[in-house]
Amino acid sequence: MHFHGPVVRPKSEIGSLIIEVTAGCSHNACTFCNFYRDTPLMAAPLSQIEEDLQEAKAKLPEVKRIWAAGGDPFMLDWERQIAVWDLMKKYFPDAYISTYGTVNDVNRKTAEEIRQIREHGLSDLVIGVESGDDEVLNFVNKGYTSQDILEAGRKLDEAELTYRIIYLGGMAGRGKLVESARRSAGIINQIHPVSMTMTNVAIFPGTKLEDQRNSGEWLEPTELERMKEIRELIADLKNPITVDTATPSSSLYLTAALPEEREAALKRLDQLIGGFNDKLEEKLARRRENMDYI
Repeated sequence: MHFHGPVVRPKSEIGSLIIEVTAGCSHNACTFCNFYRDTPLMAAPLSQIEEDLQEAKAKLPEVKRIWAAGGDPFMLDWERQIAVWDLMKKYFPDAYISTYGTVNDVNRKTAEEIRQIREHGLSDLVIGVESGDDEVLNFVNKGYTSQDILEAGRKLDEAELTYRIIYLGGMAGRGKLVESARRSAGIINQIHPVSMTMTNVAIFPGTKLEDQRNSGEWLEPTELERMKEIRELIADLKNPITVDTATPSSSLYLTAALPEEREAALKRLDQLIGGFNDKLEEKLARRRENMDYI
């Protein structure tokens, strides 16, 4: 098997066959991220992908899920993607295929091109939108706006391609998280992702965000503020969506299918927030401070 850099995947893909489709990230400029800083951007040759599929087929003939690895393989143009997904379906016709993409990757394609991608085998797309708050998106240098998120969501909805999103809590900074969550919910309520992973920012070494924290340009929020941000999002989301906070950088592990499980989730959060104290704040903050990669 061929890999040219770190393999990053959602926790849902823990049992998936991982096939490299790209390496590196087409944006690679988010202020909080150090995942791909030393990995040159590349698209895996079709011959490499097929060789890896052949190797996997010989050892694991009944694969049911495939994770197409890379920072954002959806960056590939629609015709190249069709060739990739056709190859995967050739060797594993029943496999559910998922991959990462960015808002800009989606918006560089038409809804019809995305429909063709789906029809040739891509089952769903995972997008790290991070926020729906334009102030946050600009500060972390995502390279798109909340309106771009809406455009991407509407294209995916029209193309009927299932998609999941990732929300990065804490990025608005101290004193701003709840209002930022309200703005984000207002955007997410206009699109239809099936799920949202709610992770939380940790300061990784060598990132611009580390410099901004150290200089005082960005004030890191407390762990209690992060809990309140999660609560606000769960309270404000209107469309059916499964919310999952169980990630390595989260201080709270909670999964809730909204709207059915909203009240139970809010009750649990209110109990945690009501019982929060300085000792717990210090413990959780120290745990986050010790992270250098996830």
